[in-house]
Amino acid sequence: MKKFLLTFLVLLLVSCSSAEPVANDIVEESPLEVQTDDTTTTSTTSTTVIEEPFALDEFGLELVEPPVEMQEQILELMKFVEKWVGLEFIDNPEYHFYSLNNYQEYNALSYMDNFEEDYEEDEWERAVLSENMWGLNNLSPDELLNLQVEFQRCFSAGSYNLLDKILRVPIKKKQRKLNLYEQSVVVHELVHSLQGQHFEADKWYQEMDDLDDFTYYPGFVALIEAQADYVEGKWTGAFDEYDRQTFNSQIPNITCRVSLPSYFYIPAELYYNFGPLLAKQILKKGKMEALNTVLYGYVDNGLNTLPTSEQIYAPDKFFTDERYEELVIDSIEVDGFTLIDEGSVGALDLVYLMQDKIGQKNAINAAVGIGGGSWKDYVNDSGELLMTLKLSGDNSTELQEIYDTFILWAEAQSRFVVGDSLVGGNLFTGDTNFWISKDQSHIRIVLSQNIDLLNSISSQLNNF
Repeated sequence: MKKFLLTFLVLLLVSCSSAEPVANDIVEESPLEVQTDDTTTTSTTSTTVIEEPFALDEFGLELVEPPVEMQEQILELMKFVEKWVGLEFIDNPEYHFYSLNNYQEYNALSYMDNFEEDYEEDEWERAVLSENMWGLNNLSPDELLNLQVEFQRCFSAGSYNLLDKILRVPIKKKQRKLNLYEQSVVVHELVHSLQGQHFEADKWYQEMDDLDDFTYYPGFVALIEAQADYVEGKWTGAFDEYDRQTFNSQIPNITCRVSLPSYFYIPAELYYNFGPLLAKQILKKGKMEALNTVLYGYVDNGLNTLPTSEQIYAPDKFFTDERYEELVIDSIEVDGFTLIDEGSVGALDLVYLMQDKIGQKNAINAAVGIGGGSWKDYVNDSGELLMTLKLSGDNSTELQEIYDTFILWAEAQSRFVVGDSLVGGNLFTGDTNFWISKDQSHIRIVLSQNIDLLNSISSQLNNF
């Protein structure tokens, strides 16, 4: 599961869209006298002067120099952010301003730069194959990578990088001040910069990366984004009718150049739709101090106390601090296959897998009943995958609901044919074979590209 979501767990905390670029070159016209035998005429010629860039980023992309007036605006916006968050900046934030084109190019280049670090040899191909087998897409590795790069390019309007701690925002060039829309993006990202200084964002991300376990990433990011959205809302909420019309006219019309799969946006739904709902309840109970206390959770109490994605989907589970069960999944012995990867399963994983086929409501209803989950993937020399998944529920009713939802998910897909039962479980056959069973305590799932392989391990299916 981690490799599905790692595709979208970029180092950026993002807001909405941004502004149009302006040309880089300055054209100067100078008079030129032309002497002839009889007369003197005057004409003009155009000379293109290449403007020297203010600075370049690590990819050689031009940065826009913020005029003094703009820097003064940022200082005022910092004071606004401090007022509403209730914390003060320890250091002045570092920021990079880009033209819109260069900002989008930065997002694409930085994703590809990190790609080599995030994925080992053949790991991306296995991640894509696993998505194929789960029915998320039928794309090749190159096709999915191209779509993911486009998603990075067109989704973000501003960002704060958890590791290098730089705030990045696209703005219009040749202006003395940020317009209203640009200011709203800067406010959002300044909140993230302030969070980075107080909540040790770089350390908790690095710890997850070192553990190769991002269980607590989605829940924590949802509340980080909720705080930034709240403060941004306070800023835009002070607009009068004229400001609102001006603001709306400044929102750029950014569209992706190709159609993107809808499941790409499922993590963002958690961050930007469900996160603010929980944050609203936290603020109602204890104002901003209470939300800051939650966000200090890593600093004060460590990684395993951070919010889970299930707690974001179901706020009652947050207030009772319901945690995932640590579920052991045993290995199986398969001729020619070796264990290649393993990890845990959370609520967002289940929504991510099932929402596109059965709808958000059904997927979330099942996901918020998860007790715990674990998975193991096996691969052979030909690159074939065998995937095993084990889940528990909060109780027998929730376990049954998760099981029924997976059956609904399988029956909703024309790629499957319902086959005979296999060792007491339901078998759906096709290019991918999906087997699922339930006893009083657990659900077990196996996906295989080879039906003979499933038959060969039938004696182990109810025991992992």
